[in-house]
Amino acid sequence: MRVAELWRYPVKSLRGESLAETLITAEGIEGDRLVHARRSSGRVFTARTHSKLLGLQGGLDADGMPTIDGVRWDEPAALAAVRAVTQVDAELVYYDGTGPERFDVLPLSVATDGGVAAVGVDGRRFRANVYLDGVEGLAERKWVGLALRLGEAVVGVRQVRGR
Repeated sequence: MRVAELWRYPVKSLRGESLAETLITAEGIEGDRLVHARRSSGRVFTARTHSKLLGLQGGLDADGMPTIDGVRWDEPAALAAVRAVTQVDAELVYYDGTGPERFDVLPLSVATDGGVAAVGVDGRRFRANVYLDGVEGLAERKWVGLALRLGEAVVGVRQVRGR
């Protein structure tokens, strides 16, 4: 088994950035999912319900601030780009803490080549931070309770959403 790809998504539900290397900590990958597009009700927009969000590129500028198509997230042009593919009252919210306000479940998402093949969809759909090659079928289902070591990082594996 080997790490095949590393990804960071500075703006949740936008296209992410492929990374050659990264530091993985208990808080996940630095700069990951810092900005969310939300409805006025506070509910987060996702690419599942608003697929045109994937047409926008999330990134980080030289100062480590999230960008949308190269424009800093808090600039009016960035908000206009998001509103054009969601709703006119969408807002952008910055959150650099941990927990459900920032991540759906956990601060690091891992997908395997075997799992992606078993599901039969484009692997980018999972928007994982780490993609592993060399895993047979759904073998990761047997990893619950184990730890996965990625360089210096140790990631606990737990069962999520009844799987």
